[in-house]
Amino acid sequence: MKTGIYKGDCIEGLSTIPDNSIDLCLTDPPYGIGYQSSWTTDKKDKILNDETPYTEWLAPLFPKMKEGGRLVCFYRWDVQQPFLDEIMRVGFNPKSQIVWDKVGHGMGDLQEQIAPKHELMIYAVKGRYKFQNGRPKSIYKCPRISGENLIHPNEKPIELLQAIIRDLSIPGELVCDPFGGSFSTYLASMKEGRGCISWELHDKYYEIGRSRIETTAITPSLFT
Repeated sequence: MKTGIYKGDCIEGLSTIPDNSIDLCLTDPPYGIGYQSSWTTDKKDKILNDETPYTEWLAPLFPKMKEGGRLVCFYRWDVQQPFLDEIMRVGFNPKSQIVWDKVGHGMGDLQEQIAPKHELMIYAVKGRYKFQNGRPKSIYKCPRISGENLIHPNEKPIELLQAIIRDLSIPGELVCDPFGGSFSTYLASMKEGRGCISWELHDKYYEIGRSRIETTAITPSLFT
């Protein structure tokens, strides 16, 4: 199977790859919250399919995962149940909650909302998986990307994604990110010596991500 980045709908893309081929799916899907960053006056385009918690990709993903395949799915606390329900319905076994400690906090409602300093992930497995690199810890501490440096409204630090990839896969395995965004997961996978396949539906973000990959020197991690 040819790895790489692709422009288009991930559901259509998943239909083209062989069953039992993906080792790790690490992704940040639309939560259904209509998020748009307010950090700068140069607001980014909203992500697509963000009107309701978007879980339709999980059913076509499941047969593409190997036995023992791992799923790490970012989500927000108020939409946890729809994601958990669908993850279990299609056949994954939820195992843990992962916390990203962003070191600094975001904005939000300054008067009535507790300052958000973390994001959440669901860790689930197809069948059973025994850790190959030691037992990971549930909290990853990594500074968030500052607003002025964001190139995608939901961009995750490559260093965070690299750490997760190191803990939950081994070199040579295949990582999948159905919601590529600016293709941070793809870059993290390449740096860690893993293959990666990723899709992005939004024309603008696909082009931004493609240009980013073309201009980024991939230096394999010392951990691989």
